[in-house]
Amino acid sequence: MDRLIVAVSQNAVIEAESAILGCDRCSAAASVRFWQILDQLRIGAGGEVIYLLPVLACCPNCRAEIDEITLVQPKLVSNRDAIAPLCEAKREA
Repeated sequence: MDRLIVAVSQNAVIEAESAILGCDRCSAAASVRFWQILDQLRIGAGGEVIYLLPVLACCPNCRAEIDEITLVQPKLVSNRDAIAPLCEAKREA
């Protein structure tokens, strides 16, 4: 299977930051990789994707730097149906 390399926009990083409560440094419930949050926000999901961040994300709780593989705690259940309303609300704003 081919890999898709996605250069993430800074806006997408901010959107993904808003979909998490904390990271593995401040939350014992951090169990999802940050790239999985990015994957849920991506339109046309499918296949193996490698995300390249233009800047490191920032934990909304402890302000630690977050890269693609950092464990995070999502605000909602980590699936497309749960996160999609967050994306749509941001797009409409």
